[in-house]
Amino acid sequence: MFSLRFKLTFYYLAILALILIGVGIASNIYLSRTLLSTIDTSLFEQVERIDHHLAVAAGLKSAEQVDRHEYLVDLTPQLTQIIDSGGQVADEVLGDPRYDVPIDPRSLQNIGVGQTVFTTVGTGQAHLMRLATRRVQTANREDHFFIRSGQSLETLDLAHDRLFVLMVVAIPIGLLLGGLGGLAIASQALRQVDRIRQTAEQINAGDLTERVPLPPHMDEIGRLAKTFNQMIARLQAAFDRQKQFTSDASHEMRTPLAVMRGDIEITLRRNRSVEEYQRVLGSTLEEIVRLSRLVEDLLLLTRADIGKIELQCRPVNLTRLCHDLIDYIAPMARLQDHELIFRPPVDDDPIISADENRLRQLLLNLVDNAIKYSEPGGKIELCLGRENGEVVLKIRDHGPGIPAEDLPRIFDRFFRRSKMSSDLVVAGSGLGLSISKWIVDSHGGRIEVQSSPGQGTEFTVRLP
Repeated sequence: MFSLRFKLTFYYLAILALILIGVGIASNIYLSRTLLSTIDTSLFEQVERIDHHLAVAAGLKSAEQVDRHEYLVDLTPQLTQIIDSGGQVADEVLGDPRYDVPIDPRSLQNIGVGQTVFTTVGTGQAHLMRLATRRVQTANREDHFFIRSGQSLETLDLAHDRLFVLMVVAIPIGLLLGGLGGLAIASQALRQVDRIRQTAEQINAGDLTERVPLPPHMDEIGRLAKTFNQMIARLQAAFDRQKQFTSDASHEMRTPLAVMRGDIEITLRRNRSVEEYQRVLGSTLEEIVRLSRLVEDLLLLTRADIGKIELQCRPVNLTRLCHDLIDYIAPMARLQDHELIFRPPVDDDPIISADENRLRQLLLNLVDNAIKYSEPGGKIELCLGRENGEVVLKIRDHGPGIPAEDLPRIFDRFFRRSKMSSDLVVAGSGLGLSISKWIVDSHGGRIEVQSSPGQGTEFTVRLP
């Protein structure tokens, strides 16, 4: 296979060849028409001059000179004939016997009185001659004769031949020089592409720190290099997230597995009572439920990342959905002596097109977080309303709040607060807020958080 620089050079030469050939053909046509027009004009003037002199001799016109245009080229005709009505030569001036051309009486009869007709005929010497023939009436207007003047096209043919030779010589030389220049330009232009290729060969999944050096001028190649560097940066970030995700997932799965293994190994060392077996089985079942929930959450996020989850959207009454959620989670709140308050909209119930199960999961995650991260006896509020054409859900607690350095990372997978303003110990996988953000994003909305240590936390969900 040919390299790109040779392909570009070939296409450049092909276009250049078409242009040169087209210019040559156009020049040839233009030269031919220009010379032929010059010859025709000169012959017309000669025929008109002869006609005038004959008319003066017959007393039909005065002896004034014919108005001549100075810019016209006056060529000496190589054939001048006076032909009678029968097609016979009455008088002629023949510059060279080679220029003698036959007379066709039938074609002469097709010429109107006072009309000049131009024709191209062959001579006996394989040359062409341009003829101008005019039909003139006699003095008594009872008869007519013809004035014919001719100019050989040998010079025109010679000009054509020389132009053809010039094209045959000049076009290959032009293509050779153009090819060398095109190859040099293509090589210079693609040099930066070679650098990008070399850098790409050095990059692997283990080391994504290499970058393509940017040229001093941000042309198309410079923008390509910049885009390539941005792509490598995104790949590096994706690999880092993947490594962190794998490490966190392994850690989260290791803990319940270690707990189950430890309980089972200790229990099997000696015979136990029925109550002890039941306690171990119950603890193992709790860890299995926790592990199953973690696997389900991981599977959900993985399928969401690759776009394998389709939302089942239909009209959803958010007021009814919030009431159902409060009724469902109220027993959990009462266990920790929390006050759970729902503030519905003051006007009619908001109805949006959404996946009801996903919205229920979103609200459950946020309200459950508010319950878990609030000290006993706290107050948790769920507010529903409208703002600027959007449906707004706010979940507010009065717990210890989130440290400012943790706010940018709370939606990261497996992230837990780095420090707490209280002694609360909260169990969880750190995937709830990641799932919540995906649900909001997939519905075309956005989720925001405001929190201050000791002042509580407020999550705001805005849906179109």
